[in-house]
Amino acid sequence: QHTASLPHAMRGLAALVLLCAGEEGTCGASRGGIDCPAAPANIPSSAMAIPETMKSIVVNGHADLAQVTMELEDVATPQPKEGEVLIKLVAAPLNPSDYGAWRGGGQFRNQGKEGAGVVVASGGGAAADALVGKGVGIAAMQGCSYQQYTTMPAASCYPLPEGLAPEDAASFWVNPYTAVGIVETVKEKRSPAFIHTAAASQLGQMLVKLCKEEGMGLVNVVRREEQAETLLQLGAEHIVVTDKEGWQDQLKALVKDLKITVAFDAIAGGNSAQLLGVLPAGSTCFVYGRLSGEDLHSVNVGDLIYSTKTIAGWLMPTWLFAAPGRNTAASAKVLPALKSGWASSTFVDAHPSKVHEELAKLATGGFTNKKLRVRWDQL
Repeated sequence: QHTASLPHAMRGLAALVLLCAGEEGTCGASRGGIDCPAAPANIPSSAMAIPETMKSIVVNGHADLAQVTMELEDVATPQPKEGEVLIKLVAAPLNPSDYGAWRGGGQFRNQGKEGAGVVVASGGGAAADALVGKGVGIAAMQGCSYQQYTTMPAASCYPLPEGLAPEDAASFWVNPYTAVGIVETVKEKRSPAFIHTAAASQLGQMLVKLCKEEGMGLVNVVRREEQAETLLQLGAEHIVVTDKEGWQDQLKALVKDLKITVAFDAIAGGNSAQLLGVLPAGSTCFVYGRLSGEDLHSVNVGDLIYSTKTIAGWLMPTWLFAAPGRNTAASAKVLPALKSGWASSTFVDAHPSKVHEELAKLATGGFTNKKLRVRWDQL
């Protein structure tokens, strides 16, 4: 039995199995004088079985998220190339950046921009071989996590801290790294505080906690009083509820008092123009979402020409990889805070065959304080 005779995709797995197989086929035994290390407690033994085919989610889009349907199909399990690893997914979240595209209708495959799991095989190479058996977070804008297995370059994997279960790291990338990027962008603009809309979201709640740690001022804009209550419980200091009369005057007063020159808007439509209107000359409104379902409109050209204000798009991956060292510095803040710190999330779990049912419930009842998580470890 020699690993060299096996396909590249199986080398790392074979090495682990040959080293750790005891009389019962489990790690933690001693055989031939070799004491085998115990498997990590958060890695199920089933993670080491690699089938020829796997389950993958197919999404049937609809303008109404409550009408979106999903089904599982059997596809070939991918094989890692040199320098890549094969990951058995444990959990993956549904983000607005995932389901936003589904509103246009049509059928979607290879979905899911982030997730976490266990490396079960290497395609060869020292970096890939070193990850076999370890928990990792993965992210890819083209989709990678709504399936049982996926391949990734070893250099693109985020090794999870010791003791952090993959399911707790399912949302490790999109929201936490966006939170760090927003705060760092505000610092670069030398604004002592900023406005954030859709602030009761999971990202908004992370920002409340992160800004407290960073000493950054934050004005949270929400639609409803119950959303404000959620933020108050987290220690938010400044909250503007747009369902209340006079909210624009309240926002203008806070902008003046806190000397705000930056806003981050997840809504777009006419909302970005409203924010730009309350900001002083020379300010910037960054648009990073389109929750209104509308493109930008109603912008006062005078704000742009005479007040030298700016509306700019902002995308986390673009920010993250635009300068050397940003990814490393952001990871140092995010990864230790995933389990119970500012970067932790509140999940609603769903079996892979029931994701569309849970999505329909949230689309009807609201997403506030909830993030849907696909549990591949339940298959």
